[in-house]
Amino acid sequence: MFEITSFEAGRRLRGSVLLAGALVALIALTVGLFPSIQETGADFDAYLESLPPEARRAFVGNVTTLTTIEGYLVSQLYQFGWVLLLAIYYAYAAAGTVAGEVERGTVGLTLSLPVSRTRVVVGKFLSLVPGLLVVNTITFLAVYLGVALVGESIDVVDLLAVHAASIPYLLACAGVGLLASVAFDATRRAQTAGAGAVFGLFLLDTFTFDTDYEWLGDVAFSRYFDPGAILVDGEISAADLSVLLVAVIVLLVASSEYFERRDLSG
Repeated sequence: MFEITSFEAGRRLRGSVLLAGALVALIALTVGLFPSIQETGADFDAYLESLPPEARRAFVGNVTTLTTIEGYLVSQLYQFGWVLLLAIYYAYAAAGTVAGEVERGTVGLTLSLPVSRTRVVVGKFLSLVPGLLVVNTITFLAVYLGVALVGESIDVVDLLAVHAASIPYLLACAGVGLLASVAFDATRRAQTAGAGAVFGLFLLDTFTFDTDYEWLGDVAFSRYFDPGAILVDGEISAADLSVLLVAVIVLLVASSEYFERRDLSG
């Protein structure tokens, strides 16, 4: 299992570094604009208040002001970049793991080795973890240094907590992609299903939040990762983290069991 993890993680390293580089560029642009945004903060806060609740929930989370560096980072970086874009990216990446081998016809060669189907699935899923850690480590440092360069300060513990809490969230989203990967033969179909499911869950959370149908959004993983609560309020929910960790385990077990019983002869 760990041989598969090591091999696949090595293949993904370059992509993870490139992804981190793209995010660093986004961070530099976002943080660099903060001083000018802060000068006209009243106007932006008024605009924020005028947004429909659904749009505010989707694009800025629960943030009420953009004039603090914490609120600004949540609304302009983490809510969109982590809660949505990275979630879709990791679901998409995980969806290509097993489906890619099935589509290329190399899965038979892999399974001819003394390795079970469950070990293949788990090994491929775990190969996402090193890259995820690399991306969060690099971006954490980039945000902290960027904030210091524009003359602001931020609580390093809260900032670290945001990145740490994003790991089980992103792994849960990757778990959705993994389930799609073992369910479909075609890579593109699996990736579309995995990424589409994560995006659909995000929309479900957005449009049911604080409504009579809020309970429907409880199945969305974005309901359990709130960068604003962590970075702005300094609050991290152990219950939410537990839900995400349980979701990762359930999706990993479900994917493994399905792949064990799946007929690959066709």
